[in-house]
Amino acid sequence: MEGKPMLHRSRIKKSLLTELTTLGVDDWLFVINVEIFLVIGVALRFYGWAVVTLVLHFVLMAVTELQPRVLQVYFRHVRQRARYTSWSALPLQRGKRPVWLEDVEGGRA
Repeated sequence: MEGKPMLHRSRIKKSLLTELTTLGVDDWLFVINVEIFLVIGVALRFYGWAVVTLVLHFVLMAVTELQPRVLQVYFRHVRQRARYTSWSALPLQRGKRPVWLEDVEGGRA
């Protein structure tokens, strides 16, 4: 051990390793939740909506705890979903064999 230099190790605070949140929720989700409360609760004078927004906030806290970057993952999914077609969206004509099945059985695969 005498020939190897000692590396300096320092502690990293846990707060530097986690995502920044507002009251335990992603910032944009918090803003949207507050806006929903302000529009429905205050503008429409339906103050019972405060309970619903409070429950929604706790649900968002649980989601953020499981997946801290939930908005980034969701927006990535929204951008990429147009590239993929589902099986139910494939145009199949009645009485016609699917093209992929013809390739496999015809020996071309």
